[in-house]
Amino acid sequence: MRGRIAGAADQGAEPATPAPPAAPGRTITVRGRDGYQTVIGLPPGFNARDVIPPQAVDISIAFFVTIAAIIIGLPIARAIARRMDRRPGPAQIPTDVSAQLNQLNQALDAIALEVERISEGQRFTTRLLSEQQDSARQALPSATNR
Repeated sequence: MRGRIAGAADQGAEPATPAPPAAPGRTITVRGRDGYQTVIGLPPGFNARDVIPPQAVDISIAFFVTIAAIIIGLPIARAIARRMDRRPGPAQIPTDVSAQLNQLNQALDAIALEVERISEGQRFTTRLLSEQQDSARQALPSATNR
């Protein structure tokens, strides 16, 4: 700003900004809004790759590859999940197999009923035999009574 004010006082003469001495190696020139130039000199042999450690480069590459994989993989995973949800349940049992299963179930119930009847009859017979033995023991004289 001061250079413009001084230039305005010289009645239209361009302000003379002395350029800093050129730095050895490469230079970067930055021009601001107000017209001033800033020259940044880089030391000779300066390489930007020497400033960033190689591990940081590897980490940044891995980060961006991971982000790309997430961006691409997430919709694919969602599509696969939706397709799996839309699949019908287990296959329906054919009607002839279902009829055979019903017949088998009825036969099994009938067998269970018959086995229960047989066991009831065996319990009854066992009870009768035990009562007959008890009455026979009571009817016989004991060895002490003879």
